[in-house]
Amino acid sequence: MQKISPACPADVPYLRSLAHDSEAHWGYSPEFMEKFDQDFNITASFLEENPVFAAYSGQILDAFWGMRQSGQGWELEYFYVAEPLLGKGYGKSLWLHLTDWCRSHQIASFQFVTSHQAIGFYEKMGAVQEGMAVSSIDGREIPHFYYEIPADGRHAR
Repeated sequence: MQKISPACPADVPYLRSLAHDSEAHWGYSPEFMEKFDQDFNITASFLEENPVFAAYSGQILDAFWGMRQSGQGWELEYFYVAEPLLGKGYGKSLWLHLTDWCRSHQIASFQFVTSHQAIGFYEKMGAVQEGMAVSSIDGREIPHFYYEIPADGRHAR
């Protein structure tokens, strides 16, 4: 990743495509992916109302993250890395950007849900699983995580 900057409305089709391909990487059924695209994938209104940052190498979208306020706290709604870049350090770079942004905006913690396959990554980044939640896409149980931003700026290794 060379450049991480706020996403703009023109990025939405690329963000949606990256999120779809990244989620499909886990082998979900076509029916699941159709519901994912309808109910969960990022929209222009989400982008206009919430912080969303996109990482590019030149003109190619590598990854993105997006958060939203929920009640008194924050939720990580989107965290996707392009499928060919998985396992190559892009996720960690994006996570460091996310947590630095949170720290600079006095966000002390956030929560999120994720796929079972991503548990190891988030634990390595220092997030703690707090149980299970119910997927809005298909009703299955999915991991629910909590992450406290280190006040001293230290990051997971």
